[in-house]
Amino acid sequence: MSGELLTFGQHPGGPLTGLLWRPATPGPHPVVLAVPGGAWLRGDKAALAGWGRWLAGQGIALFAVDYRRATHGPVFPGNAQDVRAALLFLADQAGSLGLDAGRIAILGASAGAHLAALVALAGDREPLRGAGEPALPRLRALVGIYGVYDLFSHWQADLAFNAGTGRDAATRMLGVDPFDDPPLYAAASPLRQIRRLGNGLPVLLSWGTHDADVLPAQSEAMALALKQAGFHVRQRPVLGATHYWFSDQDPTEPGSFSAELAPDLLRFLRLHLYQSAE
Repeated sequence: MSGELLTFGQHPGGPLTGLLWRPATPGPHPVVLAVPGGAWLRGDKAALAGWGRWLAGQGIALFAVDYRRATHGPVFPGNAQDVRAALLFLADQAGSLGLDAGRIAILGASAGAHLAALVALAGDREPLRGAGEPALPRLRALVGIYGVYDLFSHWQADLAFNAGTGRDAATRMLGVDPFDDPPLYAAASPLRQIRRLGNGLPVLLSWGTHDADVLPAQSEAMALALKQAGFHVRQRPVLGATHYWFSDQDPTEPGSFSAELAPDLLRFLRLHLYQSAE
């Protein structure tokens, strides 16, 4: 099953597009907005095709989207604004697409989890929401897969383990290092944007216990902060997993880390996408 290519917006470099997988049964269907990873520099929406096909077969649509990448310079907050635009598109076009605007969840992997979490937690505040822009639809759930949630601690870890001076992914995305502009790193970090107001959003965080690219401490610290703010958080560490598995492995692949997570992810989504809205 191939995803349907849709244009959901524009940015100075061209159109913003996404791939939509829908169940074969009549709608309206709940939908997951899915944000792929790639260190804010690379990556592609098609990397989530396996999850799109699988969730569509379970009665849940998936819309995987692209966003501005830091290939020619800093892209924040534009990359987060692109994800915000995708949510507004889903809410506005849900009826014509056979989707339910009242049952939208957001999911991201790696750098995509950073953007998904930031939009879910701070999407209606500056600098993500521009003057005169509509409010986001109410989200029914947030799913983060080995995400980056605190950019300062990720900058420190990346410099120590993965990147040389001048090649750090967060610096490339933001245009400065954290000692040049600490408030910018805070504004761009989901962990620093957690508020008690809005703590009704259910959250599932999953990560590999052997991940050296985005340390497990990122997800563990995010889970703790969310819980302290009163959020309902489900933690799902995947034993032995490193990085990339969510996009590299199909959830139908026997013995894969994606297949291990799939039943718990589906249970979480069904619980929060099918329950009555308060």
